[in-house]
Amino acid sequence: MKTLNNERGAVLITTLLLIVIITLIGLIAINTATVDIQISGQTKRSSMVFGGAEAGVDLAIPVIEGTLGSGALVPPAPTGIITNLDTGASPNLLGEITASSDNNADTASGTPDITAGLNGVNVQIDIDRLYSYQIPGGAIEFAAGYEGVGAGAAGGGTGVLYRIDSQGTL
Repeated sequence: MKTLNNERGAVLITTLLLIVIITLIGLIAINTATVDIQISGQTKRSSMVFGGAEAGVDLAIPVIEGTLGSGALVPPAPTGIITNLDTGASPNLLGEITASSDNNADTASGTPDITAGLNGVNVQIDIDRLYSYQIPGGAIEFAAGYEGVGAGAAGGGTGVLYRIDSQGTL
């Protein structure tokens, strides 16, 4: 039987090169999948935190409305969501809402006015009364003694601007 003596391991070298190439492709695929999983996890976490912060703004509005309506600090229902209302030293939340202090330097991350837990997200909310202004077209602006709609500040002649900062963390 006649054998070929000129190949000398060409099949072995070709097979080893193919195995190395397939291994590299497999490692790249695993690395890509791992990065994709990390990106999707970060996207989920940032979406949850953003949703919590947005819910914090929605939670602050009834606090402002209830406090202005009753003259006392009123937590919104359901009350189990809010874990802390700032009732401490001045300027506290009641003072910030009712005008005893304007445009405070406190922040949601440093000294929040409201702390809440919403679906596993810790939400810190800061409410600041910026300033009040006369609404154009009200009786205060035009003529004293006018008895129509908007007569006096109680008739809606004054607007108040608030800044609500909300921050969510996991």
